[in-house]
Amino acid sequence: MKEIYRNDALRMARQMVEAAKRATESGSRILVFPHKSVDGDCIGSSCSLVSLLRKLGAEAYVAMPERLPDNMAFLSVDDLLVFPLENEEDRDCAIAFAVDCSEGHRMGDCGEIYDACPDKLIIDHHASVKLKGENMWIRPEASSACELCYYTAVSLADIKGIPVEELIDKRTAECLLMGIVTDTGRFTYRNTSPETLIVAGELMELGADVAIICYYQFDRKMPSEFFISNAACVNASLLLNGKLAITCIDNDMFSRFGAGRDEVADVVSRLRDIEGVELAVVLRQTEDGAIRANLRSKESFDCSVFAESYGGGGHVRAAGFTVKDRQLDELRDEITDRVNKLL
Repeated sequence: MKEIYRNDALRMARQMVEAAKRATESGSRILVFPHKSVDGDCIGSSCSLVSLLRKLGAEAYVAMPERLPDNMAFLSVDDLLVFPLENEEDRDCAIAFAVDCSEGHRMGDCGEIYDACPDKLIIDHHASVKLKGENMWIRPEASSACELCYYTAVSLADIKGIPVEELIDKRTAECLLMGIVTDTGRFTYRNTSPETLIVAGELMELGADVAIICYYQFDRKMPSEFFISNAACVNASLLLNGKLAITCIDNDMFSRFGAGRDEVADVVSRLRDIEGVELAVVLRQTEDGAIRANLRSKESFDCSVFAESYGGGGHVRAAGFTVKDRQLDELRDEITDRVNKLL
């Protein structure tokens, strides 16, 4: 583990031990909060932290803002999850842990539960986060929240004086590796460091199957996913002399192909990979009538700053935001006009 991570990992490990102790002594539970529009990193990091907290004796669960996507079912983590928006009794929370996000507004309606909890801990790696404090570890240089959670687990094993494999079983290792694999794009993005590859290798030694993870996260396609993704790409427009690729996916398209909202996740990367494209944008309608935007860029465009201007956030090369009370065509034209002034 690099020195730049060591002290913070040890600090977070100690805080986890104290949090588990407080929860156990008070007979209360810890809820771990991922962001809405869940992805591999927020699910992998939140599930791994719940597993670690339970091994410390705490009652802990992931507070899910939505159902687990089908491409993550292979993890078999249902016993780690609760759905506070569906069950009132699952809102009980004495200690809140945020992973891969730092503020309640990124957690959907679960954010109200998180905000109401006075005792919080945070592990995040988004450059857009401006928060600071002893109760949080925010490291934008890290590939993923899962990488930071792995360092925390290693420090936790050191504190306990036990081998790391006693804390990280095969399922936890696969959760952690899934987050790293997805946030690095199979180790092809610039956030992949030599340290990231070392961590991935150590997780494989702990039982994680990188081939299975990559199959479910990147390769496996349901028929509905295959056809709606292709349609979204065919309907894309190349604008601003080919520097902007943008496509819109409305409710009618989801209905026509019988596709779920998470079945177009690959479209934005496919558009970004077109030669000459500097920024790719996918706009899709959500079930509640809002519009979700996903952005991916190359070297010349900061996605995180752009997403922040719409109340979202993320990374320099990958970010997103959600807006309400807008029309797809209107938002597409507005984004095109704004991007034209930035590229």
